[in-house]
Amino acid sequence: MFMFSDFVEIPFPLRQEGAWPPGLFPFAPLELEFAAAGELRWPEYKGGLFRSGLGLFFRQQACTTGAASCHGCPHMARCAYSLVFENPILPGQAAVLRRYTHAPHPFVLRPPLEPGTRMAPGEVFRAGLTVFSSALDFLPELLEAFDRMGGSGGYGGRFQLRRVLSALTGVELARREGDGWQQPPPVWTPAPVRGPVRAVRLEFLTPLRIRTYGRYNPRPGFIAITHALLRRLHLLSAVHANGSRENGWMRPLLERADRIVTRRAEWRLYRWSRPSGRQQAAIPMDGLIGTLEAEGELTPFMPYLEAGQWLQIGSGTSAGLGAYRLTAAC
Repeated sequence: MFMFSDFVEIPFPLRQEGAWPPGLFPFAPLELEFAAAGELRWPEYKGGLFRSGLGLFFRQQACTTGAASCHGCPHMARCAYSLVFENPILPGQAAVLRRYTHAPHPFVLRPPLEPGTRMAPGEVFRAGLTVFSSALDFLPELLEAFDRMGGSGGYGGRFQLRRVLSALTGVELARREGDGWQQPPPVWTPAPVRGPVRAVRLEFLTPLRIRTYGRYNPRPGFIAITHALLRRLHLLSAVHANGSRENGWMRPLLERADRIVTRRAEWRLYRWSRPSGRQQAAIPMDGLIGTLEAEGELTPFMPYLEAGQWLQIGSGTSAGLGAYRLTAAC
């Protein structure tokens, strides 16, 4: 029987100190191509469905104890499921994560964005998966979990994972009929900014949930979004890429953000909830869909805004939240 988990591990270049702006690190954005094996019926927003199935089938592969809960498990520090999904705060991370109960996930999901709630047999659709740190170590098992989820029929119907492509280049990396990786996934690196950038447009493709002063922000502007993005990148870099645990590098950028003008911010509330197999309940995950346009001296922000297209912003990124499309103008 074909199994993606039989694929060998792939090499991944480590970060070179001094070669990257603070808060940034290498990661691999992937596109997963699926085909419907029968009629699919699923919610308008599919992020919760995919996140729930991915976690369930990855845990079935990884768990060696068969326990109903990970709480108190003696293997949490080295268990694949724990490192990718539970994310306990490990020794040495307490200082940077002192305000959090868990470390951030080492992957980002972008669910299928096809509109509607039905799909005909044979139709092809795609989802995005950005991996780094321990998620890259267990990438074959993550792909196998997606495939088992589709084969179970319990997530809107039956579908198969057919191909894995680079979201950066579109190059095919692996396919169902193949016998392994055709090449390692290309890695995102910050591109040189060509000329001064004076305007940006962020179109949010999936719901955005960010907090400002401890509360969810119903109408975020450029400053709030920038603060949430830089804070997220700092945590990911410090926890998963051996980046600096000091966040002083953010201060000059946040001061510059105060001088950026939000020209337009149009938001609408998008209501949805995520099914949780572990909690046996639906978790409310309402967020904002819309567009933000800003003007000013935006050149210093470009590497971070470009990285954010793949790493997303705010809470719920493992369920696909906070995905946006960036457009810049000189």
